[in-house]
Amino acid sequence: MIRRHPLKTLVVLLVVLVGVLTAAYVGRTTVPVPATTAPQPGDSLVVVGLGGVSWDDVNAKDTPVLWGLLRDGSAASVSVRALDGATCPADGWSTVSAGEAAGPGSGGSGGSGGTSGTSGTSGTSGSAGEGTGCAPLPSVAGDATAGWRVVGFDEIAAASSDSTSRAQLGLLGDSFAAARTCVQAIGPGAGLAAATSDGTVAKYSPFSATSLVSDLAQCPVTIVDVGALATSDPDPTRQVERINELERRLEQVTDAMPNGADLLVVSLADRDQQERLRLLAATGPHYAPGLLASASTRTTGIAQLPDVTATILQRGGVRPQSPISGRAVSIVPSANNSESTAAAKLTVLTDVDTKADAMHRVIGPFLLIWVVGTALAMLVLWVMLRRSAPWNQRLARQRVLRLVRVVGLIAAGMPAATFVANLLPWWRWSTTTAVLTALLLALALLISAVLTVIALGGPWSTSALGPMAAMSAITAGIIALDLITGSHLQISSIFGLQPLLGGRFYGMGNVAFALYGSAVLLLCAALAHALRRRGAPRLAVVVVLVVGGLALAVDVLPAWGADFGGPIALVPALGLLLLGVMQVRVTWRSAGLVVVAAALVVGLVCYLDWRRPVDERSHPGRFLQTVIDGGAWDVMSRRLVGNIETVLSVPLLAVVVTVLLAMCVVVVARPGALRTQPLARLYDEAPLLRRALWSIILMAAIGFLTNDSGAAIPPVAALFTVPVVVSAVVHFLSVQARLAPVRRRRDRHHL
Repeated sequence: MIRRHPLKTLVVLLVVLVGVLTAAYVGRTTVPVPATTAPQPGDSLVVVGLGGVSWDDVNAKDTPVLWGLLRDGSAASVSVRALDGATCPADGWSTVSAGEAAGPGSGGSGGSGGTSGTSGTSGTSGSAGEGTGCAPLPSVAGDATAGWRVVGFDEIAAASSDSTSRAQLGLLGDSFAAARTCVQAIGPGAGLAAATSDGTVAKYSPFSATSLVSDLAQCPVTIVDVGALATSDPDPTRQVERINELERRLEQVTDAMPNGADLLVVSLADRDQQERLRLLAATGPHYAPGLLASASTRTTGIAQLPDVTATILQRGGVRPQSPISGRAVSIVPSANNSESTAAAKLTVLTDVDTKADAMHRVIGPFLLIWVVGTALAMLVLWVMLRRSAPWNQRLARQRVLRLVRVVGLIAAGMPAATFVANLLPWWRWSTTTAVLTALLLALALLISAVLTVIALGGPWSTSALGPMAAMSAITAGIIALDLITGSHLQISSIFGLQPLLGGRFYGMGNVAFALYGSAVLLLCAALAHALRRRGAPRLAVVVVLVVGGLALAVDVLPAWGADFGGPIALVPALGLLLLGVMQVRVTWRSAGLVVVAAALVVGLVCYLDWRRPVDERSHPGRFLQTVIDGGAWDVMSRRLVGNIETVLSVPLLAVVVTVLLAMCVVVVARPGALRTQPLARLYDEAPLLRRALWSIILMAAIGFLTNDSGAAIPPVAALFTVPVVVSAVVHFLSVQARLAPVRRRRDRHHL
């Protein structure tokens, strides 16, 4: 019943695949991160922080100061995500202080600032926190004689320490104090950023145009708070005037800066409680016209807020007291500083933000429509199948089975299709969420239909597991190819990386890993089953080792997937599957060997990545450093608690998902349970399929326990696995029906 494929072709393909991947990785000798330039003694840096401004607010006519920064300097879009939800000014300034996501959080005491006009400097308007969901920035009390202190600092520090990032508020100030150099703070937000861990600010002055020249000359690095836009004005003219007010303060700072100083301008808070990528620009002797790049995001034109902390430390010649996730920004030069070049840069930056915002808005309705639509289609087809059960409706039953198989493969192909859809600029086609959702659904459905045709059209289509294996290979292959070529399709995709949420900006994300791992395990099981049927059990073992090893390499190698949590889950799952292929009984001893092998693989990758320079380390190397520093248990426990809290945050959804996942486990554990006798018969035909499903369950469980946002791994793994296995089951039934003997002469024309 399972078609026998030529062994020589398979061996040749595997050899070629190993050779191509090896050559591709050897050709990339270093982790592809932008280089940074060491600070020169005496170089001055002025960092100006504002809030609520994005690149789509900027144009040559209405915002000439910001346009000048874009034209004559380097620019990027910056992810300002601090804690949960939109980032308030106090959250942004706290994150600069800690080098990690920090702040009082939404509605916290001492809170995150916002006014209906600008906040944090003289000349503010509106009442603090009115209609913004943010409390005002904490003030800085004291004088030059008695010293300065941030009011409410201890409460914000406690909230930051208790957050998932365990941020150390005051790290920036402590690092400068330990290096016996100073950082000048001007304005309350800057005071919060420059404060030491006890809340004191060594060098501080309120924002005043009359004293800016002397204030900016006090220290090598100066941080200035010029205010923030917490809400948008419905009148476009008045909105431009409010941005111009920030520009006037910014212009006052640039006029008062020391000669030869560099200027870094960052919008470090959201507006209207709406999560967006914000503005980051740098100009001066060390920032020529171009785009800013970050080693922490490995992306040109996208940075994250901790990169500002790293840049301040680098330019001050100061080492952080504790490791931070940010890296100093560097430059990808432009050809010139012409108006046309500036316009092209603006197009790039606004497109990055537009895409991220569009994905942020459509991801919820897209998944809801897709999941509900698939469930309804399967329900209708199940009813049709039940009604076509009598023997004299054989032709109708075959048609329904084919429809179920097609629907299952299309549903399983949708995740891969959403990655491919990012090759087209669908996010530019409309500004309406409903229209964008419909466009992306239609595009993904079309691509998935093409992938389904490929999965059903090859010589493997006569095999019960053939189309399932083909769709698994397509899904894993698309994700792997994207990782090898720079993770471009992962950015702002349904199952990829979300810049607005921060976290990861390159490599394998947890959601993509759930799809990738499930597809790899099902592919290995299908190939091994076909080879065992062919009478080549040893080759089956070799194929699982090679395919699984290549998949693991793409996931874990720093230049590609740079994934730490994934291998912890994938290696034991592959080990469990391999034991089934080798027909070795699962015992405590064999399970222990699998665990040891997983530990050796993960440990080796962590060690090799740790040997790289600090600025080039990815997630595995940084985790090993955490282990050396004694913080491993804190990291792992924090991830587990965070995943549990995520699950419990929406109780009804948690109950529904838990019940559905439990049903999946029951169906695997008890063949034929819940009226799944056809699946039980397929288990008898292809026992390795059941072992693959157990491997996916093991992978999902370990991934949930060990990964940040691991709560997404089990349901996403099920989103791919369930429909593709359903398609395999009905394809198996179709094959059985075609091979069944004809009972009546008049039925022969139906075969």
